[in-house]
Amino acid sequence: MTKNEYYEMVMGAFAPAATLVNMAPADKLDWRPGPTFMSLGQLIYHLSEGLGGALELTESEKWPSMEEMEPGMKLENLPSCGVPEALDRLEKDKAVLRRALDSISEEEYTNKVVTVPWGWTAKIERMSLSFLEHFTNHKMQLFTYLKLLGAPVNTGTLYGA
Repeated sequence: MTKNEYYEMVMGAFAPAATLVNMAPADKLDWRPGPTFMSLGQLIYHLSEGLGGALELTESEKWPSMEEMEPGMKLENLPSCGVPEALDRLEKDKAVLRRALDSISEEEYTNKVVTVPWGWTAKIERMSLSFLEHFTNHKMQLFTYLKLLGAPVNTGTLYGA
């Protein structure tokens, strides 16, 4: 897979994610399906981090350590936001992703081995697919939250048909 093919795959995932984020009811941002789940506002914030920042940190090998990241990963410390901020952040992440991909060669994308703080080691190409999988899983989580809240979501909403 080329960098541009990956970028196009991500854009295909971002469009329905933005649609789903836009459906989040403003009066339900504190709602969560259970006490150990992210709130709706936390989930759309996390989803809006997109993929560009993670890829940029991975390529530059400038991730903070797990010790530095762990406090912010606790459920009670996860940031939350509303729909306009989440959509803005998702839009900005497109530019970060494009910049991150443009900063490396096709050869580096395909063959450079990187490690992330939680212990995964893989070629950038494979790591980028793992980041997309993570994004997709949270997109499905948002779909499920919206379904539980009675929003009119369906397969077309999830995949952008």
